[in-house]
Amino acid sequence: MEELFAPHTREELDAIVAHQRHVGEVHARIQLPIYLVARGARFLKGRLLVTLLRDGLAPELAEAALVTIGDLFDLALELMAESYVRDTQRVVRSEEAFRLHALTQNLQVERERQRFLLASWGQEVLFTLHREQSPQVLPALRNAEFGLWFLHKGSNLFDGAPEVELVHAALQRIDEVLLPRLARANRQDPAHAALLVDLQSELDNLQYLVQMLFERHVELESGRDALTRLLNRRFLPAILSREIQLAQRQRLAFALLLLDLDHFKAVNDRHGHDAGDAVLQQAAGTLLNQVRSSDFVFRYGGEEFLVVLVDVTPEQALQQADKIRQRIATHRYVLPNGAELSLTASLGVAPYSGHPDYQYLINQADAALYRAKREGRNRVCLAAGAT
Repeated sequence: MEELFAPHTREELDAIVAHQRHVGEVHARIQLPIYLVARGARFLKGRLLVTLLRDGLAPELAEAALVTIGDLFDLALELMAESYVRDTQRVVRSEEAFRLHALTQNLQVERERQRFLLASWGQEVLFTLHREQSPQVLPALRNAEFGLWFLHKGSNLFDGAPEVELVHAALQRIDEVLLPRLARANRQDPAHAALLVDLQSELDNLQYLVQMLFERHVELESGRDALTRLLNRRFLPAILSREIQLAQRQRLAFALLLLDLDHFKAVNDRHGHDAGDAVLQQAAGTLLNQVRSSDFVFRYGGEEFLVVLVDVTPEQALQQADKIRQRIATHRYVLPNGAELSLTASLGVAPYSGHPDYQYLINQADAALYRAKREGRNRVCLAAGAT
Protein backbone atom coordinates (compact mmCIF):
# COMPACT_ATOMS: atom_id res chain seq x y z
CA MET A 1 0.00 0.00 0.00
CA GLU A 2 2.85 2.36 0.77
CA GLU A 3 4.28 1.66 -2.65
CA LEU A 4 0.92 2.19 -4.35
CA PHE A 5 0.13 5.51 -2.73
CA ALA A 6 3.62 7.02 -2.58
CA PRO A 7 4.55 9.65 -5.18
CA HIS A 8 6.50 8.06 -8.01
CA THR A 9 7.96 8.94 -11.37
CA ARG A 10 7.08 7.38 -14.70
CA GLU A 11 10.42 5.54 -14.65
CA GLU A 12 9.36 3.75 -11.45
CA LEU A 13 6.11 2.40 -12.89
CA ASP A 14 7.64 -0.72 -14.43
CA ALA A 15 9.14 -1.76 -11.10
CA ILE A 16 5.84 -1.17 -9.28
CA VAL A 17 3.94 -3.21 -11.88
CA ALA A 18 6.53 -6.01 -11.65
CA HIS A 19 6.22 -6.02 -7.87
CA GLN A 20 2.43 -6.42 -7.95
CA ARG A 21 2.78 -9.27 -10.45
CA HIS A 22 5.35 -10.89 -8.19
CA VAL A 23 2.86 -10.74 -5.30
CA GLY A 24 0.36 -12.58 -7.50
CA GLU A 25 2.97 -15.24 -8.30
CA VAL A 26 3.64 -15.78 -4.59
CA HIS A 27 -0.10 -16.06 -3.90
CA ALA A 28 -0.29 -18.76 -6.58
CA ARG A 29 2.68 -20.67 -5.20
CA ILE A 30 1.28 -20.74 -1.67
CA GLN A 31 -2.22 -21.42 -3.06
CA LEU A 32 -3.81 -18.43 -1.36
CA PRO A 33 -7.42 -18.21 -2.67
CA ILE A 34 -7.83 -15.13 -4.82
CA TYR A 35 -11.19 -14.33 -3.20
CA LEU A 36 -9.36 -13.78 0.08
CA VAL A 37 -7.10 -11.26 -1.62
CA ALA A 38 -10.15 -9.44 -2.99
CA ARG A 39 -11.79 -9.59 0.44
CA GLY A 40 -8.69 -8.08 2.02
CA ALA A 41 -8.67 -5.28 -0.55
CA ARG A 42 -12.33 -4.55 0.16
CA PHE A 43 -11.63 -4.44 3.89
CA LEU A 44 -8.70 -2.06 3.41
CA LYS A 45 -10.68 0.24 1.15
CA GLY A 46 -13.41 0.35 3.77
CA ARG A 47 -10.95 1.25 6.50
CA LEU A 48 -9.48 3.99 4.32
CA LEU A 49 -12.96 5.39 3.70
CA VAL A 50 -13.68 5.49 7.44
CA THR A 51 -10.34 7.21 8.03
CA LEU A 52 -11.00 9.86 5.37
CA LEU A 53 -14.46 10.64 6.71
CA ARG A 54 -13.24 10.69 10.32
CA ASP A 55 -10.48 13.17 9.47
CA GLY A 56 -13.03 15.65 8.16
CA LEU A 57 -11.64 15.86 4.64
CA ALA A 58 -13.51 18.28 2.34
CA PRO A 59 -16.22 16.39 0.35
CA GLU A 60 -14.64 17.11 -3.04
CA LEU A 61 -11.24 15.98 -1.83
CA ALA A 62 -12.71 12.90 -0.15
CA GLU A 63 -14.49 11.95 -3.38
CA ALA A 64 -11.32 12.39 -5.42
CA ALA A 65 -9.34 10.38 -2.85
CA LEU A 66 -11.85 7.54 -2.93
CA VAL A 67 -11.70 7.39 -6.74
CA THR A 68 -7.90 7.28 -6.63
CA ILE A 69 -7.88 4.62 -3.93
CA GLY A 70 -10.35 2.49 -5.87
CA ASP A 71 -8.42 2.82 -9.12
CA LEU A 72 -5.08 1.94 -7.53
CA PHE A 73 -6.50 -1.06 -5.65
CA ASP A 74 -8.27 -2.32 -8.78
CA LEU A 75 -5.11 -1.98 -10.86
CA ALA A 76 -3.02 -3.79 -8.26
CA LEU A 77 -5.61 -6.58 -8.01
CA GLU A 78 -5.74 -6.89 -11.78
CA LEU A 79 -1.96 -7.28 -12.02
CA MET A 80 -1.91 -9.79 -9.15
CA ALA A 81 -4.80 -11.78 -10.61
CA GLU A 82 -3.10 -11.93 -14.02
CA SER A 83 0.02 -13.52 -12.55
CA TYR A 84 -2.02 -15.64 -10.13
CA VAL A 85 -4.08 -17.25 -12.87
CA ARG A 86 -1.09 -17.82 -15.12
CA ASP A 87 1.01 -19.44 -12.39
CA THR A 88 -1.92 -21.43 -11.01
CA GLN A 89 -2.56 -22.90 -14.45
CA ARG A 90 1.11 -23.79 -14.76
CA VAL A 91 1.08 -25.54 -11.38
CA VAL A 92 -2.10 -27.41 -12.28
CA ARG A 93 -0.52 -28.61 -15.52
CA SER A 94 2.57 -29.73 -13.63
CA GLU A 95 0.47 -31.57 -11.04
CA GLU A 96 -1.52 -33.22 -13.79
CA ALA A 97 1.63 -34.24 -15.62
CA PHE A 98 3.07 -35.76 -12.46
CA ARG A 99 -0.18 -37.57 -11.72
CA LEU A 100 -0.20 -39.05 -15.17
CA HIS A 101 3.45 -39.93 -14.96
CA ALA A 102 2.85 -41.79 -11.72
CA LEU A 103 -0.22 -43.50 -13.18
CA THR A 104 1.65 -45.10 -16.03
CA GLN A 105 5.41 -45.27 -16.01
CA ASN A 106 5.69 -46.83 -19.48
CA LEU A 107 3.13 -45.56 -21.95
CA GLN A 108 4.46 -47.69 -24.79
CA VAL A 109 3.92 -50.91 -22.87
CA GLU A 110 0.49 -49.78 -21.63
CA ARG A 111 -0.57 -48.89 -25.15
CA GLU A 112 0.28 -52.34 -26.52
CA ARG A 113 -1.43 -54.01 -23.57
CA GLN A 114 -4.69 -52.14 -24.13
CA ARG A 115 -4.63 -52.74 -27.88
CA PHE A 116 -4.20 -56.46 -27.17
CA LEU A 117 -7.06 -56.46 -24.65
CA LEU A 118 -9.34 -54.71 -27.15
CA ALA A 119 -8.50 -57.24 -29.86
CA SER A 120 -9.03 -60.10 -27.39
CA TRP A 121 -12.50 -58.83 -26.56
CA GLY A 122 -13.37 -58.76 -30.28
CA GLN A 123 -12.26 -62.37 -30.64
CA GLU A 124 -14.29 -63.36 -27.58
CA VAL A 125 -17.43 -61.87 -29.15
CA LEU A 126 -16.83 -63.77 -32.40
CA PHE A 127 -16.27 -67.05 -30.54
CA THR A 128 -19.46 -66.49 -28.55
CA LEU A 129 -21.45 -65.84 -31.73
CA HIS A 130 -20.17 -68.98 -33.40
CA ARG A 131 -20.46 -71.15 -30.30
CA GLU A 132 -24.18 -70.51 -29.76
CA GLN A 133 -27.00 -70.44 -32.25
CA SER A 134 -28.74 -67.46 -30.71
CA PRO A 135 -26.69 -65.99 -27.85
CA GLN A 136 -28.90 -64.07 -25.48
CA VAL A 137 -26.12 -61.95 -23.96
CA LEU A 138 -22.84 -60.93 -25.54
CA PRO A 139 -19.95 -59.71 -23.34
CA ALA A 140 -20.21 -55.95 -23.04
CA LEU A 141 -17.09 -54.01 -23.92
CA ARG A 142 -17.57 -51.67 -20.96
CA ASN A 143 -17.30 -54.67 -18.62
CA ALA A 144 -14.27 -56.12 -20.39
CA GLU A 145 -10.77 -55.35 -19.12
CA PHE A 146 -10.21 -52.71 -21.79
CA GLY A 147 -13.52 -51.02 -21.02
CA LEU A 148 -12.90 -51.00 -17.28
CA TRP A 149 -9.38 -49.62 -17.79
CA PHE A 150 -10.61 -46.83 -20.03
CA LEU A 151 -13.52 -45.85 -17.78
CA HIS A 152 -11.51 -45.78 -14.56
CA LYS A 153 -8.01 -44.89 -15.73
CA GLY A 154 -7.79 -44.08 -19.41
CA SER A 155 -10.42 -41.36 -19.46
CA ASN A 156 -8.69 -39.77 -16.49
CA LEU A 157 -5.25 -40.31 -17.96
CA PHE A 158 -6.19 -38.59 -21.21
CA ASP A 159 -8.61 -36.07 -19.74
CA GLY A 160 -9.08 -33.15 -22.12
CA ALA A 161 -8.06 -34.97 -25.29
CA PRO A 162 -10.78 -34.84 -27.98
CA GLU A 163 -10.45 -38.58 -28.64
CA VAL A 164 -11.77 -39.39 -25.14
CA GLU A 165 -15.35 -38.49 -26.01
CA LEU A 166 -15.03 -40.37 -29.30
CA VAL A 167 -14.00 -43.51 -27.41
CA HIS A 168 -16.93 -43.13 -25.01
CA ALA A 169 -19.28 -42.74 -27.99
CA ALA A 170 -17.83 -45.83 -29.67
CA LEU A 171 -18.21 -47.86 -26.46
CA GLN A 172 -21.83 -46.78 -26.23
CA ARG A 173 -22.59 -47.68 -29.88
CA ILE A 174 -21.01 -51.10 -29.50
CA ASP A 175 -22.70 -52.02 -26.22
CA GLU A 176 -26.10 -50.43 -26.75
CA VAL A 177 -26.62 -50.79 -30.51
CA LEU A 178 -24.42 -53.35 -32.23
CA LEU A 179 -24.27 -56.07 -29.56
CA PRO A 180 -28.05 -56.21 -28.93
CA ARG A 181 -28.66 -56.41 -32.69
CA LEU A 182 -26.08 -59.16 -33.09
CA ALA A 183 -27.61 -61.09 -30.19
CA ARG A 184 -31.02 -61.01 -31.86
CA ALA A 185 -29.92 -61.56 -35.48
CA ASN A 186 -30.04 -64.94 -37.18
CA ARG A 187 -26.64 -66.04 -38.44
CA GLN A 188 -28.20 -66.95 -41.79
CA ASP A 189 -29.59 -63.45 -42.19
CA PRO A 190 -27.52 -61.17 -44.50
CA ALA A 191 -27.96 -58.45 -41.91
CA HIS A 192 -25.86 -60.54 -39.51
CA ALA A 193 -22.82 -60.29 -41.76
CA ALA A 194 -23.35 -56.55 -42.14
CA LEU A 195 -23.48 -56.17 -38.37
CA LEU A 196 -20.19 -58.05 -38.03
CA VAL A 197 -18.62 -55.68 -40.55
CA ASP A 198 -19.93 -52.73 -38.52
CA LEU A 199 -18.53 -54.20 -35.32
CA GLN A 200 -15.12 -54.73 -36.92
CA SER A 201 -15.20 -51.19 -38.23
CA GLU A 202 -15.94 -49.86 -34.73
CA LEU A 203 -13.10 -51.94 -33.28
CA ASP A 204 -10.69 -50.66 -35.93
CA ASN A 205 -11.81 -47.14 -35.09
CA LEU A 206 -11.23 -47.77 -31.39
CA GLN A 207 -7.75 -49.12 -32.08
CA TYR A 208 -6.97 -45.98 -34.04
CA LEU A 209 -8.32 -43.71 -31.28
CA VAL A 210 -6.31 -45.54 -28.62
CA GLN A 211 -3.21 -45.19 -30.77
CA MET A 212 -3.84 -41.45 -31.13
CA LEU A 213 -4.41 -41.00 -27.39
CA PHE A 214 -1.16 -42.66 -26.44
CA GLU A 215 0.82 -40.86 -29.13
CA ARG A 216 -0.60 -37.59 -27.90
CA HIS A 217 0.68 -38.29 -24.39
CA VAL A 218 4.03 -39.94 -25.11
CA GLU A 219 5.57 -36.56 -24.33
CA LEU A 220 4.83 -37.33 -20.69
CA GLU A 221 8.09 -39.26 -20.79
CA SER A 222 9.75 -35.85 -21.08
CA GLY A 223 9.08 -35.60 -17.38
CA ARG A 224 12.36 -37.47 -17.02
CA ASP A 225 15.70 -36.08 -18.03
CA ALA A 226 16.74 -37.78 -21.26
CA LEU A 227 20.37 -38.26 -20.19
CA THR A 228 20.13 -39.26 -16.52
CA ARG A 229 16.52 -40.53 -16.40
CA LEU A 230 16.02 -38.50 -13.24
CA LEU A 231 12.99 -36.29 -12.82
CA ASN A 232 13.41 -32.92 -14.46
CA ARG A 233 12.31 -29.53 -13.16
CA ARG A 234 8.89 -29.88 -14.79
CA PHE A 235 7.55 -31.75 -11.76
CA LEU A 236 9.37 -29.72 -9.11
CA PRO A 237 6.55 -27.22 -8.35
CA ALA A 238 3.98 -29.99 -7.96
CA ILE A 239 6.15 -32.13 -5.69
CA LEU A 240 7.37 -29.29 -3.48
CA SER A 241 3.88 -27.83 -3.14
CA ARG A 242 2.58 -31.22 -2.03
CA GLU A 243 5.42 -31.74 0.45
CA ILE A 244 4.78 -28.26 1.93
CA GLN A 245 1.10 -29.12 2.34
CA LEU A 246 2.00 -32.38 4.09
CA ALA A 247 4.46 -30.57 6.32
CA GLN A 248 1.86 -27.98 7.29
CA ARG A 249 -1.03 -30.39 7.81
CA GLN A 250 0.75 -33.39 9.30
CA ARG A 251 3.93 -31.80 10.65
CA LEU A 252 6.10 -33.97 8.40
CA ALA A 253 9.54 -32.39 8.07
CA PHE A 254 11.50 -32.52 4.84
CA ALA A 255 14.59 -30.92 3.35
CA LEU A 256 16.15 -29.96 0.04
CA LEU A 257 19.66 -30.88 -1.03
CA LEU A 258 21.15 -28.92 -3.90
CA LEU A 259 24.28 -30.62 -5.24
CA ASP A 260 26.85 -29.34 -7.73
CA LEU A 261 29.70 -31.43 -9.16
CA ASP A 262 32.92 -29.51 -8.50
CA HIS A 263 34.97 -28.38 -11.52
CA PHE A 264 32.72 -30.31 -13.88
CA LYS A 265 33.50 -27.93 -16.75
CA ALA A 266 37.08 -29.23 -16.69
CA VAL A 267 35.78 -32.73 -17.49
CA ASN A 268 34.13 -31.49 -20.67
CA ASP A 269 37.12 -29.35 -21.59
CA ARG A 270 39.71 -32.12 -21.11
CA HIS A 271 37.81 -35.26 -22.05
CA GLY A 272 34.91 -34.10 -24.23
CA HIS A 273 31.17 -33.90 -23.78
CA ASP A 274 30.67 -37.67 -24.13
CA ALA A 275 32.82 -38.10 -21.05
CA GLY A 276 30.85 -35.39 -19.27
CA ASP A 277 27.60 -37.18 -20.13
CA ALA A 278 29.00 -40.45 -18.76
CA VAL A 279 29.97 -38.73 -15.52
CA LEU A 280 26.50 -37.20 -15.14
CA GLN A 281 24.85 -40.58 -15.69
CA GLN A 282 27.06 -42.25 -13.10
CA ALA A 283 26.55 -39.42 -10.61
CA ALA A 284 22.79 -39.77 -11.08
CA GLY A 285 23.04 -43.50 -10.39
CA THR A 286 25.09 -42.80 -7.26
CA LEU A 287 22.46 -40.36 -6.03
CA LEU A 288 19.63 -42.81 -6.60
CA ASN A 289 21.50 -45.52 -4.71
CA GLN A 290 22.02 -43.24 -1.72
CA VAL A 291 18.41 -42.14 -1.18
CA ARG A 292 15.22 -43.94 -0.27
CA SER A 293 12.48 -44.82 -2.71
CA SER A 294 10.29 -42.19 -1.04
CA ASP A 295 12.73 -39.38 -1.86
CA PHE A 296 12.79 -37.44 -5.13
CA VAL A 297 15.88 -36.86 -7.24
CA PHE A 298 15.95 -34.22 -9.98
CA ARG A 299 18.47 -33.13 -12.51
CA TYR A 300 18.21 -29.46 -11.71
CA GLY A 301 20.31 -28.21 -14.59
CA GLY A 302 23.78 -28.84 -16.06
CA GLU A 303 25.82 -30.55 -13.36
CA GLU A 304 23.39 -29.61 -10.58
CA PHE A 305 21.07 -32.08 -8.89
CA LEU A 306 18.26 -31.48 -6.42
CA VAL A 307 17.08 -34.04 -3.88
CA VAL A 308 13.89 -33.83 -1.83
CA LEU A 309 14.43 -35.80 1.36
CA VAL A 310 11.08 -36.55 2.95
CA ASP A 311 10.34 -37.05 6.65
CA VAL A 312 13.80 -36.05 7.90
CA THR A 313 15.05 -33.75 10.63
CA PRO A 314 17.69 -31.13 9.79
CA GLU A 315 20.31 -33.32 11.48
CA GLN A 316 19.32 -36.35 9.42
CA ALA A 317 19.35 -34.26 6.24
CA LEU A 318 22.89 -33.08 7.00
CA GLN A 319 24.03 -36.64 7.67
CA GLN A 320 22.46 -37.86 4.42
CA ALA A 321 24.05 -35.01 2.48
CA ASP A 322 27.49 -35.85 3.85
CA LYS A 323 27.05 -39.54 2.98
CA ILE A 324 26.24 -38.51 -0.57
CA ARG A 325 29.27 -36.20 -0.66
CA GLN A 326 31.57 -39.01 0.53
CA ARG A 327 30.09 -41.53 -1.90
CA ILE A 328 30.59 -39.20 -4.87
CA ALA A 329 34.16 -38.47 -3.79
CA THR A 330 35.10 -42.16 -3.50
CA HIS A 331 33.45 -43.28 -6.74
CA ARG A 332 35.67 -43.90 -9.78
CA TYR A 333 33.97 -42.46 -12.85
CA VAL A 334 34.63 -44.54 -15.97
CA LEU A 335 34.87 -42.58 -19.22
CA PRO A 336 33.98 -43.91 -22.68
CA ASN A 337 37.69 -44.34 -23.54
CA GLY A 338 38.22 -46.52 -20.47
CA ALA A 339 39.95 -43.85 -18.43
CA GLU A 340 38.88 -43.19 -14.85
CA LEU A 341 38.67 -40.02 -12.81
CA SER A 342 37.53 -38.79 -9.42
CA LEU A 343 35.18 -35.93 -8.64
CA THR A 344 33.91 -34.14 -5.60
CA ALA A 345 30.63 -32.35 -4.96
CA SER A 346 29.42 -29.38 -2.96
CA LEU A 347 26.02 -29.51 -1.31
CA GLY A 348 23.61 -27.01 0.20
CA VAL A 349 20.99 -28.26 2.67
CA ALA A 350 17.76 -26.37 3.35
CA PRO A 351 15.35 -27.94 5.86
CA TYR A 352 11.75 -26.83 5.49
CA SER A 353 11.23 -23.93 7.89
CA GLY A 354 7.52 -23.24 7.49
CA HIS A 355 7.60 -20.74 4.65
CA PRO A 356 4.70 -21.50 2.26
CA ASP A 357 6.59 -20.54 -0.93
CA TYR A 358 8.67 -23.42 -2.31
CA GLN A 359 10.90 -20.98 -4.21
CA TYR A 360 12.03 -19.56 -0.87
CA LEU A 361 13.26 -23.04 0.12
CA ILE A 362 15.06 -23.48 -3.20
CA ASN A 363 16.73 -20.10 -2.76
CA GLN A 364 17.90 -21.13 0.71
CA ALA A 365 19.43 -24.34 -0.65
CA ASP A 366 21.06 -22.40 -3.48
CA ALA A 367 22.58 -19.89 -1.06
CA ALA A 368 23.92 -22.74 1.10
CA LEU A 369 25.40 -24.42 -1.98
CA TYR A 370 27.06 -21.17 -3.04
CA ARG A 371 28.59 -20.87 0.43
CA ALA A 372 29.92 -24.45 0.24
CA LYS A 373 31.64 -23.68 -3.06
CA ARG A 374 32.97 -20.35 -1.80
CA GLU A 375 34.44 -22.02 1.29
CA GLY A 376 36.48 -24.51 -0.71
CA ARG A 377 34.09 -27.06 -2.28
CA ASN A 378 33.73 -30.75 -1.38
CA ARG A 379 31.67 -29.86 1.66
CA VAL A 380 28.11 -29.56 2.95
CA CYS A 381 26.66 -26.28 4.17
CA LEU A 382 23.39 -25.75 6.04
CA ALA A 383 21.09 -22.91 5.02
CA ALA A 384 21.43 -19.79 7.14
CA GLY A 385 19.05 -19.76 10.09
CA ALA A 386 18.29 -23.50 9.86
CA THR A 387 18.55 -25.56 13.01
